[in-house]
Amino acid sequence: MQFKSGNVVSTLLLAILASVPCVALAAPDLSGVWILYRAEDFGEPHLTAAGEQFRENYDFGKDDPALSCIPASWTRVFSNPNTPFEIQQYDTKITLRHELFDIAREVPLIGDFDGVQHVPGNPALPTLGSSVAWYDGAALLVHTTDYGDEPRVLSTIRGWAGLPQSPLLITLERYEVIDGKLSLKITHFDPAMYTEPLIVRYLFDAEPDFSVEVYGCEPEAAEVLTIDPDNGVD
Repeated sequence: MQFKSGNVVSTLLLAILASVPCVALAAPDLSGVWILYRAEDFGEPHLTAAGEQFRENYDFGKDDPALSCIPASWTRVFSNPNTPFEIQQYDTKITLRHELFDIAREVPLIGDFDGVQHVPGNPALPTLGSSVAWYDGAALLVHTTDYGDEPRVLSTIRGWAGLPQSPLLITLERYEVIDGKLSLKITHFDPAMYTEPLIVRYLFDAEPDFSVEVYGCEPEAAEVLTIDPDNGVD
């Protein structure tokens, strides 16, 4: 299959976002350390023929990038239990520091989704793309594209192991605090692998007494400790 451009997905996403009015409010306070409370919903994957084929061919023993200490996707990162992450908000950027794989994510803030110009992603983490962010009322939106030039695995979590992503993938993360918990909704737009957007939802607890520690992954240890998704979570 040829993967030429994400322009069609970008145009569709722009049209969707343009139809939602943005309300000018003070930026919501999302700062602090958070840890997974539960995955509210991993969504129902409606796969294309290419997506079905990718999932069928997925081999946990060699296709999980965690074996090289590289996360499969942001969706996989946020699905990980017992590894906190910290959000810090600044005037021109948002930083998210994850304990899992010691990921440090810096996302520039823009006015809104209008002529988005992404900064290059981290070349050491090619599965995570490049992102920009903006506020929409009480929510923070993060738009990510440039997920590489070949199909990759999106999820290695039990029950959803082998779900794919293609170079056409664009994700939209929506963060907001609801009743003291951080709500995160990730919408995946990927017409090469899914016949409709895949939506994943999470809730996180605030943990002011927690800190983000060094994870210190080593590929040799990762290969030994990673658990088969048929029997547990890697």
